[in-house]
Amino acid sequence: MQWVLNAIIRYKNFLLFLFLFALGLAFSSSQSAYHKSRLSKSSLFISGIIHQPFDNLKNYMDLVNQNALLSKENNTLKNLVLEKFNKAEILALEEENLAGPNYWSIPAKIIRNSFTQARNIILIDKGEKDGIIQEMGVIGPQGIVGIVNQTSNGYASVLSILNQDIKINAKFKGSNVFGSMYWTGKAPDEMELADVSVINSVQVGDTLVTGGMSSYFPEGIVIGTVKTVERPNNGGYYSINVGLINNMTDLNYVYVIGNKNREEIIELLERTP
Repeated sequence: MQWVLNAIIRYKNFLLFLFLFALGLAFSSSQSAYHKSRLSKSSLFISGIIHQPFDNLKNYMDLVNQNALLSKENNTLKNLVLEKFNKAEILALEEENLAGPNYWSIPAKIIRNSFTQARNIILIDKGEKDGIIQEMGVIGPQGIVGIVNQTSNGYASVLSILNQDIKINAKFKGSNVFGSMYWTGKAPDEMELADVSVINSVQVGDTLVTGGMSSYFPEGIVIGTVKTVERPNNGGYYSINVGLINNMTDLNYVYVIGNKNREEIIELLERTP
């Protein structure tokens, strides 16, 4: 214990400087939006630098498993294409030279993933230099993952769908019955669906997909399936528990979704009273 006291006495001026410096940063960030933004970017960059080497080592030790997962994902995507179009239809689309889709994707690697907190954050290895901006949607091999929150030059933080501060617009597959999905903080494989009136038919096993009523995600991306349904005695709205299709505790690669109509949609929503 004596050596600790001796160290404090010996470096008291330096420790006092660090304390005052941290106090000044905290005060600046609380009083200035600019300083708060710069500090957020700096902390994101430092977090990325710290976690990147550990993630690289983990990836190297897990190459066989990752190759198997990528092969399975590619096979799934190929089956989806074959299911949606036959060969003649694909050739016809190529010959028509149709305009590009409204959405595009940027692949990214997860280097940090939290799922045990009330407000979980995911860190990815792509940032502003790669075209990542705030409020872009993020999806995984099987379903939605979250929404970009902060960006630095080479990294971005993502608000996980396992975050109590966000809600996801969802609808039942094959219908126009919409609801709002949110995480209660209980289990990492479950979310709740609210605002679905009892005048609609809801069954265990029904599939939920993205509703397409925001600039984050295209319509129709699978989110999960209904696990339990509780109907109130006096009418109103169901209490619906949804099992997620994505394993949010075992994510490695994701796709950041861009929307070429994003600015127009946001401007229109801001003008709506």
